[in-house]
Amino acid sequence: MEKEHYVFVYGTLRKDDRNHKLLKDAVCIVSHCWTVGKLFDSQKGYPFLVQSKEGKVVGELYLVDHVQLSELDRLEDYYGVGKDNLYNRVEQVIHTGTGDFLAFVYVLPEYKNTKNMQLIESGDWFLYQKN
Repeated sequence: MEKEHYVFVYGTLRKDDRNHKLLKDAVCIVSHCWTVGKLFDSQKGYPFLVQSKEGKVVGELYLVDHVQLSELDRLEDYYGVGKDNLYNRVEQVIHTGTGDFLAFVYVLPEYKNTKNMQLIESGDWFLYQKN
């Protein structure tokens, strides 16, 4: 049996955004959940989650198979631990109304900075785009 993975998405992979097509065959576990962190607008049409002990980032939780996870890695320019990635893939606790899950989250690598990025105070990419 193929291993499945929980993945938390908070930007263009969310339902009704442009890259959600990669999750069309994935199982949506929770359509509204959150994790700790800070959300930034990259100024390039997509957000970055920055790991932090404070803040709240809103998103969706999916169950994906290994093939789907590989497709997400390609989209996020994640090549593996220690590589020059656009995003790093880490495991983080996701909070839902029915309990907590440990899931993969794509985050801004620690060595990159947010100097030219805009903090998204609400932690919600959809809400930010509407305003």
